[in-house]
Amino acid sequence: MLRTLLYIILGFSFSFNALASEVVLSKRSFKANRIEIEAPIIDGKISDEAWLGAEVLSNFIQNTPIPKVKGTQKTEVRMIYDDEAIYIAARMYERNTDSIYNFLTERDDFGNADFFIAVFNPYKDGINGDGFAVTPSNVQIDIKYSLNDESNTWDAVWESATHIDELGWTVEMKIPYSALRFPETAVQEWGINFGREIRRNRERDWWSSVDPAVDGFLTQAGKVQGIKDIQPPTRLFFFPYASTYYEVNSSEGAPDNSSINGGMDVKYGINDAFTLDMTLIPDFGQVRFDDQVLNLTPFEVQFDENRQFFTEGVELFNKAGIFYSRRIGGRPYNSNAVFSSLDSNERIIENPVQSKLLNATKISGRTEKGLGVGFFNAFDDESYAVIENQELGTKERIKTNPYTNYNVLVLDQVLRNNSFVTLTNTNTIRDGVARDANVARLDLKLADKQNKFAVSGFASMSHLWQEDGSLQSGESWRAAVGKISGNFTFELSQEVIGRDYDPNDLGFQTIRNVQNSTLFAQLVKYENFSVFNFYRHEFELIYQRLQQPNDFLNLGFSWFTVYRLQSFHALSLNAGLEPINTNDYFETRNFDLYYDYPRNFWFGGFFSSDYSRLFALDVRFNNRYFDEPGRRFHSYEIAPRFRPNDKLFFVISYQNRQSINDIGFVNNVSESVIFGRRDVIENETSIEGNYIFNNRMALNLVFRHYWSEATYNRFNQVDPDNGELLETDYPGFNDDGSSIHDISFNAFNIDLAFNWRFAPGSEISVVWKNIILQSGDPLDLNYYQNLEETLNAPQLNNFSIRILYFIDYLNLKSRS
Repeated sequence: MLRTLLYIILGFSFSFNALASEVVLSKRSFKANRIEIEAPIIDGKISDEAWLGAEVLSNFIQNTPIPKVKGTQKTEVRMIYDDEAIYIAARMYERNTDSIYNFLTERDDFGNADFFIAVFNPYKDGINGDGFAVTPSNVQIDIKYSLNDESNTWDAVWESATHIDELGWTVEMKIPYSALRFPETAVQEWGINFGREIRRNRERDWWSSVDPAVDGFLTQAGKVQGIKDIQPPTRLFFFPYASTYYEVNSSEGAPDNSSINGGMDVKYGINDAFTLDMTLIPDFGQVRFDDQVLNLTPFEVQFDENRQFFTEGVELFNKAGIFYSRRIGGRPYNSNAVFSSLDSNERIIENPVQSKLLNATKISGRTEKGLGVGFFNAFDDESYAVIENQELGTKERIKTNPYTNYNVLVLDQVLRNNSFVTLTNTNTIRDGVARDANVARLDLKLADKQNKFAVSGFASMSHLWQEDGSLQSGESWRAAVGKISGNFTFELSQEVIGRDYDPNDLGFQTIRNVQNSTLFAQLVKYENFSVFNFYRHEFELIYQRLQQPNDFLNLGFSWFTVYRLQSFHALSLNAGLEPINTNDYFETRNFDLYYDYPRNFWFGGFFSSDYSRLFALDVRFNNRYFDEPGRRFHSYEIAPRFRPNDKLFFVISYQNRQSINDIGFVNNVSESVIFGRRDVIENETSIEGNYIFNNRMALNLVFRHYWSEATYNRFNQVDPDNGELLETDYPGFNDDGSSIHDISFNAFNIDLAFNWRFAPGSEISVVWKNIILQSGDPLDLNYYQNLEETLNAPQLNNFSIRILYFIDYLNLKSRS
């Protein structure tokens, strides 16, 4: 079946390769003039003579809150160019300049401010673009656009300045060609758009109208013509860094540590379209802590990627969804095996929780014919655990991670009508006797000329070479058809994830051995009606079967709706139903045995007030009830947001989750699978805030305390015939009636960072990190008593200073 599907997809891709071309863009266009006199000074005042002959672009159209109507405020934009850069000037008129939202934020954070943005699509593929935005306080935000997605983790070096006067506010921008990728042709014609946010109205206006009901943002861009005889410059940038760390560990017998590090990132433009990024002796010690939780589920917890090298310019590598960069420099391959190999007289002295990344390289770009190519490579070093024999006093080093080489290759061909075909391959090679892996995936999307309907799908194969030399191969595929544009959209899909399909050496997949049949439908309205200006209704039906053995798994219905009031408050409700008992093969950790999970229903909702106000509030709740006496789930979150002035902003959040009479896996005993009935209570308090000194200097705080307790009151054996729970003599209780599986877990962390961007692309960071991880038996404490106990536990404090400096080869060359 999979091979047949692969042949069909490949046939489609080759047939449509001839259609690989630019998308049909909006007819709105303009001509950019070359600067024949001195280039404008970037001071935000639009007073230089160079602007006088430039075509004035106006008549901006709303995208939100009321699409396809004229913007409430006038906007004018000019664009010119020379051999060095693109220059843009924009005036945002305001009837009342006191209404301009010019709150300060950190770089790459829109915050609660107005902004102007220029979006470039030089290859006119309608899928990939670059955005350059500026707020009235001259905070820069640069964005990478991909198909229906955007990321502000990319940082380019460019100039901007703003000015506020009696007519509104103005911005001037100088975007050097080194910040753009464009075809090496004598005459350029690019996709382009200009936008403006009026924050107090939550209004977004575009020069080339962007209809939110149409699939694809860049496909609705306009065109700029008249750019001639420009040459991509030598793009060679160096980012050397130096850092120092001092670590204080309050655990008994743990020494304090200090270190001095140095390294460099390199960015090189191979040609007009392709860029090489390399990190040499990387240092990620200042990255914020992960949000650790007590995980009682059968599935791995997925953590966010916060390392800049792995978040910047990785859109192409992430497109297929089989690349999880946290595997690189992640937990050592055999770190868990150390615990099971211990003798009674041995103890662990050292067991690293992270592998050391030696270096990483990525090459990416797109040809003039729309072929995107990406190659990623990284090396992890060896790591060792240290085991002490307490009787003999000897120590032994055990290798927990071999040298590991990670590779990702992507070929992404853009087709007409917002369509594409993408081939992605990931590869993990470990030194010595260890598992190696290779995963290949082919993705396809074909839309009609009106971009209203589309078929899409993927086919993927994984190969694992195990330590004993055996080969494990698995397959996965998905096919879908749907309506992708308009107020009403839908998708009907079928997906199969094979029992032996495993992309997790360099990817992330929690569920396998399933067949999913899904119907998803959405209805959206983008206009004023009654007291609202927007709503969205979503409905999903999912029918699941286990693939091997072929057995019923689950049937579920869910509904979600959100309304936005004309006051810009939002209200949402959701509900769902599983009307038939689920055969849960995952909680048993055994595909030959299922647990008879009871039918249930759930409902929830949230309220979110207008974020443009000085005070806003988010409140959400969820409830789930089971066809089983006393079993239920409740959760709620309260998160007030404060902005006392234009420099200070913080959010306080409290979440409470309660799983009452929850039932889950506990242990395997001989041939039996033991489940426990438990109450699981989770409390999570967090504070995230920043104080912005100016548009180059900021102080950021992340505080989080997570506390979870699981207490068991009963144990059962899973019936292998029907999945029901049977009585058992499992000895799961202590003499005092408490369970040997009861657990209390606390994670307390503080990340406090001062960042100063003292020059373009250059930064000084001073960071204090504090973490406490504590687990043990529940002590019948209230929240404040537990917090006090946690703060008295051993903790790790890390202080660091890091200096990164940006060096442009062209500047060095001109000085010499």
